[in-house]
Amino acid sequence: MGIDFEKMKAKRDAVENRDNKKSVFWRPEDGEQPIRILPTPDGDPFKQYWFHYNLGKNPGFLSPKKNFGEDDPLDAFVRQLYKDGSDESIKMAKNLSARQRFFSPVLVRGEESEGVRLWGYGKMAYKELLNLVLNPEYGDITDVNEGTDLVINYGKPAGAQFPQTTITPRRRPSK
Repeated sequence: MGIDFEKMKAKRDAVENRDNKKSVFWRPEDGEQPIRILPTPDGDPFKQYWFHYNLGKNPGFLSPKKNFGEDDPLDAFVRQLYKDGSDESIKMAKNLSARQRFFSPVLVRGEESEGVRLWGYGKMAYKELLNLVLNPEYGDITDVNEGTDLVINYGKPAGAQFPQTTITPRRRPSK
């Protein structure tokens, strides 16, 4: 049996947000938004991937070396730039190096009709989430009956170069 091209086109359209459909990805807007991180079959709602960015119009791609242990010509080029040692080469190497991103399935409160979406976030938010999950006061925050909603506060504070994400658990569990 071959590839079902109609299914593949529908998947692509969903990811690219075509036909005015909502994207499968969720990105917080400035301000506060309550979410629930959902459980996954393997018990780990925090998936880690490495991406290369800053290559022309390409929005980014998975690093073959960091994600799968396969040959990665870009990674080899980055290592060569570091070996070169000049300030310009090192700056370019840092710009092209693979960056770590994390993804979790979430339900955005108030937008439940949109269904489950994927939230992509960086290392600092990941650390906050791990500390929260490991805090015995909260237990399993992903539990569908007694889990904890999280309030995501996203925005760029005055004088900051990049937006910041803070995560605050709700006081009471909910369905």
